Amino acid sequence: MIRVNRLQTLFIFALLAMGVLVTACSPSAEKLNKEGNEAFAEEIYLDALAAYEAALIESPELAEPYYNAANTLYREGAFSEATMLMQEALKYADADSLQQSGFYNTGNSSFNLQEWEAAIAAYTEALLRNPDDQDAKYNLELALQQLQQQQQEQQQEENEEQQEEQSQDEESQEDEQQDQSQSGQDQQDQDQEDQEQQPDDQSSEGDENQEQNSDDGQSQDEEGSDEQESPSQMPQPGQRMTAEQAQQLLAAIAQDTETLQERLGQIFIAPPIPPVQDW
Repeated sequence: MIRVNRLQTLFIFALLAMGVLVTACSPSAEKLNKEGNEAFAEEIYLDALAAYEAALIESPELAEPYYNAANTLYREGAFSEATMLMQEALKYADADSLQQSGFYNTGNSSFNLQEWEAAIAAYTEALLRNPDDQDAKYNLELALQQLQQQQQEQQQEENEEQQEEQSQDEESQEDEQQDQSQSGQDQQDQDQEDQEQQPDDQSSEGDENQEQNSDDGQSQDEEGSDEQESPSQMPQPGQRMTAEQAQQLLAAIAQDTETLQERLGQIFIAPPIPPVQDW
């Protein structure tokens, strides 16, 4: 199949913008339109478009060349361009039959473009002009089903997006709760460790105090022992001095005479005079 030359389509749009005014349809325009129809029947679409364009140059307000050119573009899959030309044909169409066919073909172009709402509107216009058009009814039902399916899919996508966002929010909340729970557990473990360490320190301090008290007691015992040993070094009356006592006595003599007398007094205590007995 021959594809439509884009230059040909642009040339058609240029004709629409020119707005050449012709009051009556000349025989040459009708002849060119007929030649286009013959080429269209033979599926020589490029020649058909050329003939329709020539007819529009001769008679820009003739609806048939627009209508036929739109059908040619539709056959080539140029649905958007076909819709634009069909709208021009409907602008100049006087006969109800041409308008009905124009809206029907516009609905088909919109249907192929998946523009469901536009297709529904076009098929509805076609049925208003011919309620017995079964093809328009059938295509209208299809367009309505497609629109409903599209809306359901869009709604489903929106629901899935909402569910995904909700799931992400729930996961975020769960992660936050887990972090808080873990933080609380770590703090609890740390407090427990501190509590376990505190009695050990006190016990250690108590042991140190006990050791210190024990040392102090031992020191006191030693001092008491020294004090007890000092009187034991002094000779009792009637006993002889030991060598150690004699050394202490000599040391006292060297320090002070008075101390010597005191020391001697401690060593040698005169025995008491016996009482006179009454015989």
